[in-house]
Amino acid sequence: MINTTMDSGGATQPSRPAVECPGMDPMRSARHGWEVQVSYANTGKHPPQFVFDMIVAQMSRAFLHEEASAEDLAKVTADKFAALYDVEGLETDIVSGIERFMAFIDPVQISDVDLILSSFVWFVANYEDLTTARKKKTMFGSPLKGKPKQPNRAFNAASLFKTYTYAVGSRKAPVRPPEWKPEDETEFQSVFSLLYPQGETASAQAS
Repeated sequence: MINTTMDSGGATQPSRPAVECPGMDPMRSARHGWEVQVSYANTGKHPPQFVFDMIVAQMSRAFLHEEASAEDLAKVTADKFAALYDVEGLETDIVSGIERFMAFIDPVQISDVDLILSSFVWFVANYEDLTTARKKKTMFGSPLKGKPKQPNRAFNAASLFKTYTYAVGSRKAPVRPPEWKPEDETEFQSVFSLLYPQGETASAQAS
């Protein structure tokens, strides 16, 4: 069994506001009936792998709390992230990522799945691997800068989640601090504000 020692937070609720940014063209989602903004300047600038990892972990939490189907969660999330990145293929890859996370979680005995998933979001935001802290400010711009699409990003996310989970179980990696809040990630607020929309952060971290 993989044991954790802190009470988990509740799941977040999907948010459906319009995401507005200057210079973007509106596009209405037929499935959800809400307006998103698509920036053609983002073409070819996909979410970095670590951002994708956090997206899949947070949507896996929502899926486990039965907020919506994996497909609906992926659609809402891809629409929101269109304000920041090229989201071509993102919806499909989020679904694939959720499926891979579930395939690992289902047969493994984890004492607090929600905690391990929320801790993984914190871990990915703050560490590049089990021993290297993430540099949130670099000489070459923000780590959030869009990058070419990773062809195996769903597989990569699931592999890192598996590594992290086993590391937590063997006490080689920490879970998130109990006082941590998504809004603490000030350098990454453009991403965290979409993963944890305002008004949902308290419920996401409530013990």
